[in-house]
Amino acid sequence: MDASSNINLKVPFSEKDQAKSLGARWNAELKLWYVPIGVESAPFAKWFSDALPVATGTAKPKQPSVVQEQSRDEDVDAINARFRDAYELRELDVE
Repeated sequence: MDASSNINLKVPFSEKDQAKSLGARWNAELKLWYVPIGVESAPFAKWFSDALPVATGTAKPKQPSVVQEQSRDEDVDAINARFRDAYELRELDVE
């Protein structure tokens, strides 16, 4: 059966040359092998993976949520405050 849409594959690194020789393609953005549309899918059966999304094109980078950014900013502020306090204590010891 020819693939009517790209089919993702779970190909171990040691078998990548075999998959490539059968016609599989590498999607560098998603970092996975897939069977392109129109290629016979039967030879790739041992690498089929239902857990991965279909490789249809470009991957969108994940945008951090506002809550994650605020949390990160608060963490950075707390770390900076600790370093500032430690530095100020050393300055007092020197005098």
